[in-house]
Amino acid sequence: MRPLSLTLSAFGPFQDVQTIPFDQLGDSPLFLINGPTGSGKTTILDAICFALYGRTTGNEREGSQMRCDHAAPDTLTEVIFSFELAGRRYRIRRVPEQQRPKARGEGTTTQSTEAQLWVIGPNGEERLLVPNKVTEANREIEQLTGLNVDQFRQVMVLPQGKFRELLLAESKQREEIFSQLFQTRIYRQLEERLKSQSAEIRHRVEQVRESRQTILHSVDLEQPEQIEQARQELQPELERAARKRKEAEQQHSEALAALERGRHLQEDFNRLADLQQQATTLHQRQGEIDAWRQQLDLAQQAERLKPLFDQYSAADRLRQDSVRRQQQALDALAQAKQGLLAAEAALEKQQASAATLDKLKAQLTRLQSYRQRATRLDEATDKQQRAELDAGKTSDALSHKQTKLDQSIRQQEQLDKKRQAQQAQLDQLQDAPLQQQQVKEQLRDRRVLEQTRLDLLNLNQQLQQDEQTGKQLAAEHTTAQAKARHMELDWHRGQAALLARELKLDQPCPVCGSLEHPAPARSDSDLPDQEALEQARQAVQMLQDQLTRQRESYASKKSELKTLVARIGELEQQLGTVKDEPLVQLTERAKQLSGSVQRLETVRQQLQQIEASERTLKQNTAQLRTELAALNEQLMKQQAEVAAARSELQAAEQELPAVYREPGALAQAIKDCEIQIAGLEQAIEQARADHQRASSERAAAEAACQSATQTRASAEADAQQASERWRGALNTAPFESPEAFTQALMTDQQQLELRQQVDGYEQASQRIAGALQQQQTALEGKSPPDIPALEQQLSSAVALRNSADQAWRELDKRQDQLQRAAAQLAENQRQHQALEQEYAVVGTLSDVANGQVGDKISLQRFVLSVLLDDVLLEASRRLHLMSKGRYQLLRKNERAKGNRASGLDLEVEDAYTGKCRPVATLSGGESFLAALSLALGLSDVVQAYSGGIRLDTLFIDEGFGSLDPESLDLAIRALIDLQASGRMIGIISHVAELKEQMSLRLDIQTSRQGSQVRLVTQ
Repeated sequence: MRPLSLTLSAFGPFQDVQTIPFDQLGDSPLFLINGPTGSGKTTILDAICFALYGRTTGNEREGSQMRCDHAAPDTLTEVIFSFELAGRRYRIRRVPEQQRPKARGEGTTTQSTEAQLWVIGPNGEERLLVPNKVTEANREIEQLTGLNVDQFRQVMVLPQGKFRELLLAESKQREEIFSQLFQTRIYRQLEERLKSQSAEIRHRVEQVRESRQTILHSVDLEQPEQIEQARQELQPELERAARKRKEAEQQHSEALAALERGRHLQEDFNRLADLQQQATTLHQRQGEIDAWRQQLDLAQQAERLKPLFDQYSAADRLRQDSVRRQQQALDALAQAKQGLLAAEAALEKQQASAATLDKLKAQLTRLQSYRQRATRLDEATDKQQRAELDAGKTSDALSHKQTKLDQSIRQQEQLDKKRQAQQAQLDQLQDAPLQQQQVKEQLRDRRVLEQTRLDLLNLNQQLQQDEQTGKQLAAEHTTAQAKARHMELDWHRGQAALLARELKLDQPCPVCGSLEHPAPARSDSDLPDQEALEQARQAVQMLQDQLTRQRESYASKKSELKTLVARIGELEQQLGTVKDEPLVQLTERAKQLSGSVQRLETVRQQLQQIEASERTLKQNTAQLRTELAALNEQLMKQQAEVAAARSELQAAEQELPAVYREPGALAQAIKDCEIQIAGLEQAIEQARADHQRASSERAAAEAACQSATQTRASAEADAQQASERWRGALNTAPFESPEAFTQALMTDQQQLELRQQVDGYEQASQRIAGALQQQQTALEGKSPPDIPALEQQLSSAVALRNSADQAWRELDKRQDQLQRAAAQLAENQRQHQALEQEYAVVGTLSDVANGQVGDKISLQRFVLSVLLDDVLLEASRRLHLMSKGRYQLLRKNERAKGNRASGLDLEVEDAYTGKCRPVATLSGGESFLAALSLALGLSDVVQAYSGGIRLDTLFIDEGFGSLDPESLDLAIRALIDLQASGRMIGIISHVAELKEQMSLRLDIQTSRQGSQVRLVTQ
């Protein structure tokens, strides 16, 4: 990853928007980020780390704590970082949580966190990858860089106090970092896969064992060998049970057959009784059947007489209908005669009103001649009304315009007074913005002064704590030194005692060569071993390092204390007497001045509105006066038109009688006359039509009456003849009266149903008689069976059969269980052998890959150890140069104690002593050189492996102050060599020697208004 640009807004000490153009530093720059303490050098690294991961490099401050205290309330705190990765360009923007002014109204609102990520194409086009989701942006950055935030801080950004973390990391931590850098997750996945397969096989083996026990428990046995023995013992019992079961089945079949025969015989006796009962029932219905036969005979005779009866009935109905029709015709004739007399009287009456009709027609002709005169009168009346209406409207408009003109003049006078008052208020508030700016600067300086005083107080407390800690560390260091010297003395004495134990008489001493040994050395106490002595030395060195760091921290804070005291003096001198004014009173004064400034702006806006209103009113007044003159001229014309219309109306009124001068009177009179004429004409015509209709109805009624009389005479003659024929036939039939004939009549359906019942009775009688004789013959000489006794015999046979069958089934079930158990155990044994063979391969591979054998090194850690050896070769080459040939980094091959991971631990080889010791024993400056060498070596090796992560950039924050001039020069040379290979190296330091040696710099300049970044290229 190579930075291109970084933009900070209200971030850390940077009040305004600051842009750092990394792309202007060159292709492979080695540059210095320089500035005084507290100016914001480390903030640049914090901003890069925050833009990528939302967290700072030291992880000591949250993003919400990075807002600049000097920034304006409406300035948004944000970071925009552009970078190049794998030939593609990206830009990311982050906004931390912060308070910002509300868009409407007063007060503040919480600005939530934001994150956007863009990819920039070759032509500069941008595509949004992440619109706003913070977690999605973090995940996308980790996928692009291949590093999480902790790994990024350890291999690309070495912040203050973090130099030794990568150097002193344990094997497990270094394994996580290297696995990301070298993409060795496939080996870890192989380990997990083998471990999972091994666990799965063990689980399946355990399931097979449990299945074996379940099979044995299902047959109540403990050993597989007992199954075959139980099967042999069970076979004779099973055969005996089978024979008993067969005998019981035979007895049950015989008892069941006997019961079936008894039931069939009982059914035959029951059928005989049923047939006898049916025969008795049929004999009892004999009388009913004879009556049905007689009824059918009478119905057949009545059926033969029915045609004559139907003729007689029809003729009698025609006779009665002719009588009714004749009477209706006579009634209609009488009614028609009365209607004709009434129509003749109405016609004579209407003919008498003909003279009245002629008079009305003459009157209508005279009224119609008045229409043209009435039209001229209406037109003159309308013309006069329109002229008067127009003149009235013009007069009203003239009055309205005059009222508006008066109002406009009064409003002008009021606005003039209001403008004068607003101008006076504007003059009073003119100086408010300048006073507000002065008070804001005083308030900001007072807050900075209060915060600086608070920082001074906190720093004094920290110095006191550091002083106590330093004293405690010095005492612990002295104690540890004394203990180490005492242990070393004991160890040397113990070596002499061990040597004395090997002395023998008459043999020379290996030290002095004497053959006599008068006083050999002795040791009664336990001797310390080499490991305990080395631990004591390491403890002394560790306390020495802690004491050195504590003293450096104390000196740095003392220097910072002097800076704060000088800063407080400057602020108090700038504030003058304001420094003693209460902060609450100063804040209240600032609020009052802010209100005055707001009122000043309001007054200005109001004054502008008043002036605009005055201009508008003047324009309206001039327009109203013009409109008033036009309306006066229009009103004079309309008044002349009214006078002419009145003269024309008077002339029209003289031509028309007074009774018809009212609007609509003539038209109403004409309409009334026309209605009367139409009514008389319609009445005369209706009377003539009614007379004609009445004459026609009388003639038709006379003809209908004559026809009805003739029809009645004919119908009476026919009825008389039909009655005589019917009476003659009835007298010869076996019916005493016409009612008896009517009762004997039956429909064809009724005769058919009754005949079917009679025939069914005869057939049933014959069938039952035959069946009864046949059943009596079949049962002759037989007696009814004893069914309960037969059922008892069958019940006993069933119980015996069920008992024998149950005994056989239990034995057979047991035999089947034993057979299935034997087959299942054989399959179980086969599965167990197959799993054991599989586990012999997979389990061994899993143990080896997961570091469960030998030196306890997993497959991934073994691969990483090889890669680490390559890294250490490059790192040792640089460390050997920077340490003037004294140190080299090595990988520790010894297995770690206990269950700790091993294989990736580091140690340092000291050429001065010829021994290897832990890297934790290096001093502060030596640790920095070792960490720097490791980071540079890691950068070289990572980029040497294709498909790995490219570490094109390295930022180093401080650490150079712990180096002597010669070591500093060697470190700079190593960085220059690394720069030549295409890396971007950024050094953050305030060491003067670095500033003199490096011409490419980013200078951080600080002031009361915040810090600013300046690019220096000499």
